[in-house]
Amino acid sequence: MVFSFVGLQNQEMPVGNRTTIDVQMTSDVRQLSEVVVTALGIEREQKSLGYSVQEIQGESLARVKETNVVNSLQGRIAGVQVQGSPGALGGSSRILIRGARSIAGENQPLFVIDGVPMDNSNFNSTDVQRGAGGYDYGNAAQYINPEDVESMSVLKGPNAAALYGARAANGAIIITTKKGRARKGIGVTVSSDMQFQTPLVLPDYQNEYGGGAGPFSQNANGEDVVAFRVDESWGPRLDGRPVRQWYSYFPEIPEYYNQTTPWEAFPNNVRDFYQTGLQNTNSVSFSGGNDKGTFRLGYTNLNARGIMPNSDLYRNTISFNGGLNLTDKLKTSIGVNYVNNRAKGRPEQGYQDVVQQFNHFGQRQVDMDKLDRYWITPTGAQRTWNRRSATDARPQYADNPYWIRRKNYQNDRTERIFGNVTLSYQFAPWLSLTGRILNDYYLDRREERIANGSITQSYYEETLREVQETNADLILNFNKKLGEQFSLNALVGGNIRNNRYQLNSGQTVGGLSVPDFFNLQNSAERPTITDNTSRRKINSVFGQASLGFRDMIFLDATLRNDWSSTLPTGSNSFLYPSASLSFVFSQLEPLQNFTALSFGKVRASFAQVGNDTDPYRTGFTFDPQANFGSNPSYRVPLTLNNANLKPEQTNSFEFGLETRFFQDRLSADVAYYGTITTDQIFQVPVSGASGYTAQIINAGEVRNNGIEVALSGAPVATENFRWEIGVNWARNRNKLVKLTEGISNYQIASGPFAVTIDAREGYPLQIITGPDYVYDPQGNKVVSDGGFYERSELKPLGSVLADWTGGLNSTLTYKGIALNVLFSGQMGGKLYSLSNTFGKYSGLMQETVDGNIRQQYLIADGVKENSDGTFSPNDVEISPVDFFA
Repeated sequence: MVFSFVGLQNQEMPVGNRTTIDVQMTSDVRQLSEVVVTALGIEREQKSLGYSVQEIQGESLARVKETNVVNSLQGRIAGVQVQGSPGALGGSSRILIRGARSIAGENQPLFVIDGVPMDNSNFNSTDVQRGAGGYDYGNAAQYINPEDVESMSVLKGPNAAALYGARAANGAIIITTKKGRARKGIGVTVSSDMQFQTPLVLPDYQNEYGGGAGPFSQNANGEDVVAFRVDESWGPRLDGRPVRQWYSYFPEIPEYYNQTTPWEAFPNNVRDFYQTGLQNTNSVSFSGGNDKGTFRLGYTNLNARGIMPNSDLYRNTISFNGGLNLTDKLKTSIGVNYVNNRAKGRPEQGYQDVVQQFNHFGQRQVDMDKLDRYWITPTGAQRTWNRRSATDARPQYADNPYWIRRKNYQNDRTERIFGNVTLSYQFAPWLSLTGRILNDYYLDRREERIANGSITQSYYEETLREVQETNADLILNFNKKLGEQFSLNALVGGNIRNNRYQLNSGQTVGGLSVPDFFNLQNSAERPTITDNTSRRKINSVFGQASLGFRDMIFLDATLRNDWSSTLPTGSNSFLYPSASLSFVFSQLEPLQNFTALSFGKVRASFAQVGNDTDPYRTGFTFDPQANFGSNPSYRVPLTLNNANLKPEQTNSFEFGLETRFFQDRLSADVAYYGTITTDQIFQVPVSGASGYTAQIINAGEVRNNGIEVALSGAPVATENFRWEIGVNWARNRNKLVKLTEGISNYQIASGPFAVTIDAREGYPLQIITGPDYVYDPQGNKVVSDGGFYERSELKPLGSVLADWTGGLNSTLTYKGIALNVLFSGQMGGKLYSLSNTFGKYSGLMQETVDGNIRQQYLIADGVKENSDGTFSPNDVEISPVDFFA
């Protein structure tokens, strides 16, 4: 008789007349085969895959619970780059897998939870995304609850995600949630987590000079008066002399009224404004089951207080997964998730809000404690450090930061429900049919306000978005051994996808009629109303086949065809294939006796993926406008649609090597890949004489090539102690090969005041364009006769994309107690800092006082050009106020 068990060596023993047989099973690492979740939720042995898939267990995501689960991927997966929003309560996180491919579209992967494609839209305003100001409401994937995640598989690029169609051209993140298991009684799991947050790094502020633009002025009593109407710090040295400050002009503050106070710095005034953020997450789940069915019911409550005053986020998540065996062959399952998210007082981003007066324009002697205590008068008016004059308390440029946080706050609420209903029938052990309905729906309500008495006009805005996607799948699965040496794993299926998006929004015009009554009907003039609905439908058929030979060689092929409603008839059908090959060379007989090698595989793959576009970009449309009297008004859009659009195409390839040594104590995964994306859909400028300013076209070719390395091991493993460590590194090279005839540069976005983000032929995507310094042949900065640095014409300054990314994850475990440390980082990638620009302009930063330049003069580090064309060291003296202006 042969005795076998997964992961152990087979043992053959004679039975004879014995009634009891003792068998000693021994480990066989080569038979251990990791199972990962791939496209369409199909579980596959990792050794059979011809493309890169990396999996993260849910417990590692839940160790440090993020308000946005996307941040949990930072540093864990080779080739994955996450850009979060530090300090932004529930703010946006963007994820790139193997670089950027689309010139003007999204470059983020598709999120799928238990088969449900999840909308990950980011509805932040254009100003927020370009750094000009506004609230960051986050991306829709933030509502994934890490407590419910069993595992997360990252499918990198089109090769791994071809079955998902157009949206997976940038890869896919497949999430499997926790399910119930057969057991005695009901299992209960309880967890609690608490985190504290404080600002780690702030700009290097100067604390030697206070507010103003020159010497003090004096009042009739001969007292020095602070230039509180000036929002800069080029004033007198902070030497402790008695001065009249902004709070000394309010009779209702008797302790300071008509009093002088010391002219001194408050070095920690910015840090004092922030509070300690607190995030508390509590979860409970119940699970159980028997041979007839299983269930799991979970509830998670997240309460978060932001690092800014009056900022809170509350999130409640309820999840249910249940499965029922209706007969021996017929099974059904249901998964439902409900999320209720409420937030108030999200911080504004960019060139707005309180941070503007901390880092862009402000005064270094401002005391936050007094601004906090005296922020409002008994009559409801605000008090601010930036009053217009001694007799006019209205704000000149800056509201009191506590007025902003307590009166001009926003609030939002999101309710989301997503889930699936599945029915499957097992015709035979090797043949089954699965049908399922998948739905994702959420309602997003946002309110923004500006109170009467603020610098800008009072205002109220209300926005309501309704987003829904419904999918229906029918999939026939085949999985069978074909003789002794071959196996076949195959499927064929179809999908119907419907998307619906509705926007209703309104903004007041001319201020509020009744102060602080925030309602659209309180608009002083007729409010602006927007009502927008869009729909999309895609029908698809697809198939996959994986042929295995001797459990050593695996050939995969997929084919999918989509019919999209957003493309014109004749171009709305697009077919794309993929193929991959994997060879498990550790199964070769000569290597069987090489005990150091536990597993070895080489792989190769190729894929082609198509992509459609947004709705209503092919036909002639009209934009509704405000009524002309009592008559409706419409206009022709400024962008010309294109009735001949073709689908985008992305071709990709990948080669990889996977090895494990010393009974899996050491492993390595190395991959090299490339992608080419053509026929991209975006708009380009055209002559206004045509009646339009832009036109939708197919154009552009973007290439990405890169290498990824992932190493992991367990250097120490004893009965009570284990040390595990993992390191990953990835490098991607991105290039825009061609735009279109006659156009070599496309502006993706414009940064406030100075730079643009461009797609420029011959350069990586997302290149920063702006003026640079002028340099001499030796690379020194050239200084003009007036002592200022010379500025060049607009030119490429570098890409925002990183040169390489990496991470290190280390876990020490002793008798069940674990310590986990995660480091992530990137090298390269340019940024433009508006805070640095204006912080020096207004005299806030340390650089404006270094070397005692305010008492002497400044000589710019560089060279000046002589009349004969040679260069000599710069010796031109200049005022620091002029130099940094």
